[in-house]
Amino acid sequence: MNDTKQVSIVPHILFGMFCLELFFLFVKKISLALYGPFDLIEKLFPIIAIGLLVTVIKPRLNFYWWLSLAMYVGYLLYGVLISLANQKGMKIILVQMYHELKFFPMMMLFSVAKCEEIWTRRTVKVIKPLIFLCILLIVFQAGASGAYNALFSSGGHFEPGHFGGMLLPRFVGWFWHPGQSALFFTIAAVLISVEYRRGNIRFGYSMIFICIVFVFVAIQRLELMLMFMALMALKVQNTLNVDYRPLLALIVFAFFTWLIAYLCIDKNNVWYVLENFESPRVIFLVEAVFELFDSNFWCGGWGTIGSHAAADVAKVYEYNAMKDLWWIQLGQYFYDTYWPHVIGETGIPGYFLLLLSMTFTVCALKRPEASLLLFLLLLTSALSSNAQSLYHLTIFGWFITLLESDPNGWRKTARQPVSNHVGIPAGGLS
Repeated sequence: MNDTKQVSIVPHILFGMFCLELFFLFVKKISLALYGPFDLIEKLFPIIAIGLLVTVIKPRLNFYWWLSLAMYVGYLLYGVLISLANQKGMKIILVQMYHELKFFPMMMLFSVAKCEEIWTRRTVKVIKPLIFLCILLIVFQAGASGAYNALFSSGGHFEPGHFGGMLLPRFVGWFWHPGQSALFFTIAAVLISVEYRRGNIRFGYSMIFICIVFVFVAIQRLELMLMFMALMALKVQNTLNVDYRPLLALIVFAFFTWLIAYLCIDKNNVWYVLENFESPRVIFLVEAVFELFDSNFWCGGWGTIGSHAAADVAKVYEYNAMKDLWWIQLGQYFYDTYWPHVIGETGIPGYFLLLLSMTFTVCALKRPEASLLLFLLLLTSALSSNAQSLYHLTIFGWFITLLESDPNGWRKTARQPVSNHVGIPAGGLS
């Protein structure tokens, strides 16, 4: 009975969440005020995820999933205990608990849910017109930037990008922010590459090239580098039939371990980062590390620095050392980071419990391509709030669902022929 429910209900819900996120972006691009009610709908996604996991899917977890779950529960328990030990109120704890329950339930839901191949075809049918709309909007922005900026005055595209010593406009197409556009087309290129190799779509190379162009014109250098790295990983996998999941997990753990070790081993390193990479995100990181030092690496609990609870409930930026910064006074960049709140609120114990949970999750996924998408999400979270952004969790998650649902083994040696219709092999249906 559970399997029947999952096939009939869960993919519809997850695909609906995916489409809603894309629609929400365009609404936000038009008007932040109009986006408000949709933001409230989006906030229900983690609750929906927990509800589906508990009542409908009830997944059978492999060894790595159990390790990941244990580490994540440990992280949450430590967050609650260290907050209580520092006399944080229950409102702070409950508000932050909601935000902490975004990443793991959403990733587990999308990773263990299964769908039929028709959902991949439907997703490709969404991507194709989205590409066309992006081309039209980019041409509109390039040809009539004044009219474009007036129409989409709430867009997040206004900050120019640095390229070759020049400041150039960022082209985002349908999307609200350049980072959202760049990451969407990065993971879309991964899905297109996999589907082209399976023989389910035509013109795969042309679509991948268009995705590369979209990332390039968004002027997102990190995403462009990660995109080429992902495509190279797929090429290696296709050529050598190699499973790189353990390597991806090792890179995630090693990178974030190096990051915290570099910051903690010498305070001069912290000052070097602040002086050479000054930005709101770096200032949050530096303040979090100083909190780490001041608390002997245990930290002060939720609501201390960098979290939603710190900004919305404790309102710490009204009186702490950051209160005089102009962007703090304007209420900007409060939610633009992820790891600073982990470092500054749960210290070394919380940091490594969460990192181990994420590392084991990379190993828990069955297909290397799915692990590759999670790897990209985790790496970008080092410089952003992607690991707690419901948009990124939903978009990445749905693509992971599509890749994890393939019933065939990932070790394939040849691309199957394609017909004129997406998903129907040459020769017709038998």
